[in-house]
Amino acid sequence: MPYIKDVLIDVITDVNMSESSTTTDHALEDGEQVTDHVKSDPITITLNGVILDNTEEKVLKLREYREKGIVINYDYMTELKHVVITNFGRDYAANIKNGFAFSLTLKQIQTAKVAKYVPVKLKKQTKPVTSKGRQQSKKTQKSNSNETRKKYTNTRSPQRRVVSNGWELTE
Repeated sequence: MPYIKDVLIDVITDVNMSESSTTTDHALEDGEQVTDHVKSDPITITLNGVILDNTEEKVLKLREYREKGIVINYDYMTELKHVVITNFGRDYAANIKNGFAFSLTLKQIQTAKVAKYVPVKLKKQTKPVTSKGRQQSKKTQKSNSNETRKKYTNTRSPQRRVVSNGWELTE
């Protein structure tokens, strides 16, 4: 008899297992399609069956597993590890005495692995602080604004005056 964790399922009438993939498609200029990536989707199993129990104990446990996302293993006709209940529905019918029909969907998940923290001692990369006593500060030289100005000098030779016929000429 099949179990969902510790809940006994009396009768499973239908099992539907779905495996699919998602592709990334891109259109080219000439109208062709190019697929450059394929990703496998999680496997899902849909179970339909009957639980014969006039108490709500099994229903409450299955509801708890779904609400809390408890990871379980499924092993009936096929084996899947790390599955969670994503959907649980029940149907009370007149033809089932002291029980109910149900529909249950299980989805396989992947859990992340937690890396172990290993403390590593690192060497200090700085020198320890030491006292150097009293230090004299260095005086900075003040700049004189007169010295920074450009001095314009006349590089031409002095002009000579030539007197001729009463006219004064400069060369």
